[in-house]
Amino acid sequence: MKTILIVDDSMFTRNIHQRIVEGAGYETITASGGAEAISMYADRRPDMVTLDLLMPDMDGMDALRQIIAIDPSARVVICSTDKQKYRREEAEAGGASGFIAKPVDPEELVALMRRLLSAPGRVDSGEDNGESI
Repeated sequence: MKTILIVDDSMFTRNIHQRIVEGAGYETITASGGAEAISMYADRRPDMVTLDLLMPDMDGMDALRQIIAIDPSARVVICSTDKQKYRREEAEAGGASGFIAKPVDPEELVALMRRLLSAPGRVDSGEDNGESI
């Protein structure tokens, strides 16, 4: 079974994302911040990560760069309320596989996860529809 690491400083959001991901048939592990996420990624090597950008202990972009440094083929989807175009571009440049605005649409998240997890490595979708990079 594929494992998804869900990273968000909000327990409420982690729980919602966990229900969506587990409902789609995946195993989940969770982290409440960037530093914890990096440690868990290094130890567990999940198949995919959903990562918040705005967290108090470490900015999500810093966590993204460190996860990509550990594993250049990591599949990381940014889930953020920060919908500004430059943040999407920054995430793409940092190695993110996708970007979904919060609150996430469960069907969009599951569709993106399935597409990324069926690919042999990190995938850039090339789409410009706002759900992924």
